Amino acid sequence: MDRREFLFLSKRDSASRTGAPRPIDEPLQTQSNDLTPYNGTWDDAHLRHLLRRSMFGVPPAQFQAAKALGGMPAVVAKLLECSDTTKVPLPAQPSPYMTFADTFYVKGDTQVTSSNKARLDTMRSQELVNWWFDLMMKENLSLREKMTLFWTNHFVTGTQTVNRNGYMYTYLQTCRANALGNFKSFTRAIATDPAMLVYLNGNQNYKIGNSSYINENFAREVMELFTLGINDPKTGLPNYTETDIQNSARALTGWQPTVTPPFVGVLWDGTNGTKNYHDSGTKTFLGQTGNFGLTEIIDIIFSQGTPAGYTAAYFLCSKLYANFVYYVPNPQVVDAMATLMVANSFEIAPVMQALLMSDHFYDVSVIGAQLKSPVEYVGSLVREFGLTYPAWDGTDPVGKTPDVNGNIQYTDMNPTLTLITSSILSSSQGQQLLNPPNVKGWPGGHNWISTGTFQGRENQTNQILNNGYINAKQNWNLSFSPDIYANQIPNAQSLSSSALSQALEDTSLAFTLGPVESGDLKKDISKTYPDPNYKYNAADVKGFAMYLASLPEFQLI
Repeated sequence: MDRREFLFLSKRDSASRTGAPRPIDEPLQTQSNDLTPYNGTWDDAHLRHLLRRSMFGVPPAQFQAAKALGGMPAVVAKLLECSDTTKVPLPAQPSPYMTFADTFYVKGDTQVTSSNKARLDTMRSQELVNWWFDLMMKENLSLREKMTLFWTNHFVTGTQTVNRNGYMYTYLQTCRANALGNFKSFTRAIATDPAMLVYLNGNQNYKIGNSSYINENFAREVMELFTLGINDPKTGLPNYTETDIQNSARALTGWQPTVTPPFVGVLWDGTNGTKNYHDSGTKTFLGQTGNFGLTEIIDIIFSQGTPAGYTAAYFLCSKLYANFVYYVPNPQVVDAMATLMVANSFEIAPVMQALLMSDHFYDVSVIGAQLKSPVEYVGSLVREFGLTYPAWDGTDPVGKTPDVNGNIQYTDMNPTLTLITSSILSSSQGQQLLNPPNVKGWPGGHNWISTGTFQGRENQTNQILNNGYINAKQNWNLSFSPDIYANQIPNAQSLSSSALSQALEDTSLAFTLGPVESGDLKKDISKTYPDPNYKYNAADVKGFAMYLASLPEFQLI
């Protein structure tokens, strides 16, 4: 096993750093196994760890801004400030076309008109993803976009299935608005979100008169994948039966998405001018019987376990732990998180605050133990290496004059962002934003890295840092400048080779390299390192950057 395989398979926990590989399907061995607050020394390494796990790469300017806030409580409070949308408003709707021009076909459409609309919708869909990625890259000290990405991999929908840009924009904003809100309220909201109604066939779940057209997809997944899980975390017994799924599906009948903005789910129960598509009969669900609808189903789900609600809280907290700490959850820490969530009536922010301030989170085995997802990998390159790309353009894609067959070709308003989100992230690395592979989402963890994907990341990094994506014909302009990269460090051009190389290494690596790798890296910035007469040289800085980004350690946070 070579060094790269060793790093990725052992996940750099404390045992692996001493040379003993640890099974990859076990929790990390840590000193603290609860939410006891961290009270050790608060230094730059701990601050960078917090920021790396909370955002997509940490540019030096944001690190310095966080450091200026003072200690850990102030930084965590700043990261969580976005939980209050009155303090940190949601990003404004980027362009009317996202929600208002996403019209539905009407009777009488010709094939040419329909195909042209499909071309335009495809371009708009790409622009929506580009807008979101741009928000990730330009975000200030905040946990919002990282949490938004988490939720799109929890309450999963997908662009290709939904095929309505207005719905997907609404869904993305719903995930963003509830990112650090209330888990129970969020579940209630997502159940009638138009994108979810289409993705899991809620709009095909209805009863007309004596005829039932029951679709159980959402009823099953809301318990299996969104709230409870298959088995109880304490007893190991099944959390629900097929009969529970069938009866809850009946309770969820009649919800339909609106076809004009604002896009919401509406219950067709015979009121407010709607047809009656709802089954108002008696149902038995998880041991309770009544004329249940959506509200009652959610209430019953969130009352399961001991104490009441523990099962749903544990299920979510295990996923939060896997996303922000380590992909194999520690049952004791998850139990503490779930207990805290129940005590706070399913509010997410207090749980994340306690986790990010815990001794467990800053354990030596946790720091550097997580593999970067594709968007974290690209975010590290963009934000830490100072890459630049043309500003995101919210203009509706421009259509060219129709050809002889009436086909209109629409202009990509930002080919460089499309290159990143469609080619680098999706095609080569397997993370297509707003379109996870299935309702279970991306599995994450060690699944992100294989021999092929790691080689792909190396190739992409080499191409990017060599400015291989500056191409006038393709209208690409993903640019790397050694001067911009280095000058993120204050007084970079007057620093010694040792100081500059260490500052850049600290920016991007979660822990100190061994003497061999560190020595090789520093020689790239100064061939005679250590060099008392070192003078800044952009070519050497570029070589340093390429070597640093090629290291297996760069793939870890």
